[in-house]
Amino acid sequence: MASSFFVRDILNKWNLSQWIKNFEEEEIDEEGFLLLEEKEFIHLIPKVGPRTKFAHKHKELVKKQKTHSNDDKVATSSTASINATKSSSTNSMASTSVEKPLSEKRKHDMADANKPKKKQKSSAISRTTAMLDSEEKAEAKKIMQRVRSKLDEMPSTKLTDFLRSKIDMLDKDRKEMVGVFGKTGAGKSSLINTILGETKLLPSGNQGACTSVMIQVEANMTNDKYIAEIEFITVQDWNDELWSLQGKSCEKEDDDDKKMNVKDGDKDDDGKINALYGKEGLGKNVEELMDKKHFSKIPEFFSSHKKIVICDTGEELSRKIACFTVSDSNSDTFEQLYWPLVKCLTIKVPNSKDLLDHVVLVDLPGNGDCNKSRDEMWKSFVGNCSAVWIVSDISRAISEKESWEILDSTVTFFGPGGECRSISFICTKTDDIEESQKDNARSTILTRNERTKKKVREKFNKQKDVKKHFSDAEGLFKVFTVSSKKYNMEKQSGPDEKEMTEEWMNALNDTEIPHLQEFLRNLNDHHTRTSDYISGADGILSLIQAVRNSDMKYSKEEVRQDLEQRLNDNLKSIGQYMEKPRKIFDQCLSQGVQQSEHSCKKLMNEVIAPERISGSRYHKVLKCLCQNYGIYKPKGTSCRGNMNLNESLASCMRSFIDEEFTYFFPNDKCGPIKEKIENFTLDTKSLVKKHKSLSLHLTFLKTEKELKTQLICDVLKKKKQIYLTLSESIKDSMHVSYENASMHTGKGSLQKMKDELHQHMKKANIFKKAKKDMMDGLTELKDHILKQMKCKLQESIEISLQTPNSSFLPDVTEDYNKIKELMAHFCTIPVTTILDPHAKNTGFQSQSLAGQKDVEGPRILTSQHTRWSTYRLQCPKAGIFQSGLTGLVFEMAGKGDVHFKMSQWDTSVLGSMTPAGPLFSISCPAVLQLHLPHCMCDDEDEVLSVAHFTGGTMEIVKPLKTTASHVVVNIPNPSLVGLIRCGLSTLPIQSQVLLFLCPQGNTNQKGMLNVFLLPKNVPICKVKHQQKGSDFIQTSSECTLSPGRRYSLCCELVDCNILKSMQFDSDYTRKLLPTFQVSLECISDAKNMNLTLLDRETNDQKVWEFVVQTSSITSPSVPAPPSGPSRLQ
Repeated sequence: MASSFFVRDILNKWNLSQWIKNFEEEEIDEEGFLLLEEKEFIHLIPKVGPRTKFAHKHKELVKKQKTHSNDDKVATSSTASINATKSSSTNSMASTSVEKPLSEKRKHDMADANKPKKKQKSSAISRTTAMLDSEEKAEAKKIMQRVRSKLDEMPSTKLTDFLRSKIDMLDKDRKEMVGVFGKTGAGKSSLINTILGETKLLPSGNQGACTSVMIQVEANMTNDKYIAEIEFITVQDWNDELWSLQGKSCEKEDDDDKKMNVKDGDKDDDGKINALYGKEGLGKNVEELMDKKHFSKIPEFFSSHKKIVICDTGEELSRKIACFTVSDSNSDTFEQLYWPLVKCLTIKVPNSKDLLDHVVLVDLPGNGDCNKSRDEMWKSFVGNCSAVWIVSDISRAISEKESWEILDSTVTFFGPGGECRSISFICTKTDDIEESQKDNARSTILTRNERTKKKVREKFNKQKDVKKHFSDAEGLFKVFTVSSKKYNMEKQSGPDEKEMTEEWMNALNDTEIPHLQEFLRNLNDHHTRTSDYISGADGILSLIQAVRNSDMKYSKEEVRQDLEQRLNDNLKSIGQYMEKPRKIFDQCLSQGVQQSEHSCKKLMNEVIAPERISGSRYHKVLKCLCQNYGIYKPKGTSCRGNMNLNESLASCMRSFIDEEFTYFFPNDKCGPIKEKIENFTLDTKSLVKKHKSLSLHLTFLKTEKELKTQLICDVLKKKKQIYLTLSESIKDSMHVSYENASMHTGKGSLQKMKDELHQHMKKANIFKKAKKDMMDGLTELKDHILKQMKCKLQESIEISLQTPNSSFLPDVTEDYNKIKELMAHFCTIPVTTILDPHAKNTGFQSQSLAGQKDVEGPRILTSQHTRWSTYRLQCPKAGIFQSGLTGLVFEMAGKGDVHFKMSQWDTSVLGSMTPAGPLFSISCPAVLQLHLPHCMCDDEDEVLSVAHFTGGTMEIVKPLKTTASHVVVNIPNPSLVGLIRCGLSTLPIQSQVLLFLCPQGNTNQKGMLNVFLLPKNVPICKVKHQQKGSDFIQTSSECTLSPGRRYSLCCELVDCNILKSMQFDSDYTRKLLPTFQVSLECISDAKNMNLTLLDRETNDQKVWEFVVQTSSITSPSVPAPPSGPSRLQ
């Protein structure tokens, strides 16, 4: 039929499978499907109801295709023709002009142009994966919303309330935060705009000097509008700030103040008044300045509501919010600016789910704020950052101190006091080069980029105070060199032809903007979130099905007691372990207290009496520090001049615990406490085998992952509080002395303030109290973990196993089955770390290390751009991992996703060589070595080689070694790879016999049995894909066959005669067709069928035999979900 798998899959997914025949008769393939017009729908789907549904979904699909068209073109254009010989010429690098897009220049060397191709393909696959995951999660959400509506109609009981709360918990989605730091003019706004594909969204410095307003950028998940939500500080906060500003200007200077020649911050204070009130505001009192007439355009300020601005375009929104983010309007006339009143601004961008579905970008000042509420929000944002981006102009990346000061001054908040797992130093404006260098622009830019990256890494490696807070600081630190201007230029003037040029792809990748986009996609982690949601939904629906249909009291009670015993044993183990960090921290803090008490005078004087500044010049600074309870922050966004007496006093105690804190509570890897929680299990799987009738109840209890995820989030939140406890406790202990010191005025007041602080510190036991507060925090963490585990799981056990039959609950059988279908789409074959990849074995199964968890196996992607299904293997760390579906083994340099699929051999380029295995298309830069499965009976029989196709050329790679099952080859970052041998071989090979029951169109007919003779390294999933619609019959399939020999299949129920004689070949290039076909019309249901494979050239020696239960094959049923992933039918 002309209708492609694409059309079948789409119609099946949309529940319109009954109309597939119409599409086939009209020979509508993938391209024709996407080009269908509405007037043609009526001929394909005559009924109004299904046709309306189809029209809506078709419109959405076409719109989505157009949205991603450019990216898909880039991805598909990389399928180059395979040439047999390497390119013998190497062209010199073409010179480019920075002002003109590369698409208008001559092409580069093809080998060089091919370098970014894999990244482009990987990005396209990543986008396809994310799109599919989002669709599946949306479908699962619709199902659970329908179930929630049914439950809402039920009376409130303990059970129904529990189920509602569980469904609500599914929708709680914690977003990852990326903090973007950098001084004004570094290019932060341009960078964010470019990454999101918006040219004029965030106001940039050329629209007027930008302020320290915090700006969140997230996805608009509801419509296609651009939305800004402006949150103001409170009226009382602004009133207090005005009194403070006026108090400074009216304050009578004492003798020490008169000697000061620096008026720190006065200019900035006047700027706030000027911005909001104009020059006339400088002479008015607080009552006049608080008059509501000044706030007539922002009534939300007095009502404590957010101001909402909604626009159709990003450029329009940018204009409307400029008065809330820009400190001057570049206008000759006075325009009221409201940035002094803004606490935070949130911008919601449409059509950005790909990058921002679960991610928030936050444009942050490198410093906190003098305003208390803004400062608290700043600390909260920094502490919640999963990733930190430091942005700096490339010309000043090394020399400029501010970027490195930001890193040094904020590491306490995003490191041990936060949750940062990645630090990126982003050098911007890489296209800014001197006029004399523009003749060889690209070479100059790339050379400078590499040189800068090296120097930035070297400088980071010297930041010992930053690195000590991370267990793998060098691993989490990345450097990017980007050009927003160049990326936008290339995107706007990209080639019009369907196939994007290699040169244009190169130009985009040179800007490294695509690398940052891919960073955000990985942070989104659509697949894990979707999998968790569907798994949670399955547990809830399993519980509903269980309590509606089961009534086995004795069995339930036995299982309940068993589970409670397991729970108590686990809690005891965790409680005992949590005592270990408490003892270690108690010992470290005791040493810290002793050392702090010995050196406290020195620690305090470093802040309140620095040697480099004379006393008279320091009076006003110290007074401001006391008024702000130990913290002094100069005006502006720079970190320079920041002082924190509380942090200084806590520094000695911190030095004693930092190493242990990083060990027990690391951000960048799984620490021992987190690992203890993740390893917690009730092991319900073992109970299912013994109590199969309670499998649904136990399926619900298996979803303890939700609780573990929540507990890990709680540990993360509480560990931040615990780390910051020392400075916060000292601040609290010094509170009274700060207030008393700030009251001193007149002659000698500077010395009086110092004496007040020193005397209070000596008698207040501030360090012992700080230790006690931190130890209390650790105790509370332990109690919280144990309490949550006990309460939540006991409640789940009680609800699941002690609730009497509840037939009043709604029937969710249909919803349950649909969720099971989605789970089948997501299901994976366990793939484990291999103990000894070179051990002698004949199968593809790997051995598990003790205590090693299964790694998620490959998942089928139904991408319409692939001929064969594409799989993804998720490898959580460096190591050796095996695909359970294909037998491929990957040795990984680090964490990463491997995308792979089976491709078609082109024998015309192989010459005298022949394929010895399938051809695999692989995409993953983290692959170090590859293990390809072979089917030789003896690894010394013949020598196999590996063909590696890249950049349109074929390279023959000699294996490192050949094991009993695999050929090991060193090909970092492979592309198209397959085993080859010299000429044809007739040596025996490991083979397999596969049986598929193919049902006939007439339900009264008994069907056809397709029998395949294949080399063992042909993946079964490939045959299943071709035999879609047939039942796969599990057999003892292994045997040894010789290519070129003739074999016969004998069926005992068909006159005991040889049915047919066929030659066995090991041709990997042709479509897989059945070697034999057995008609089942003449088979009696009462008998078994004995299939025997005979070698005709050795006097009909048996080489394989299997007994088929005819009762199971003469009445074909819907095939059960396979052990591996399957496409939704």
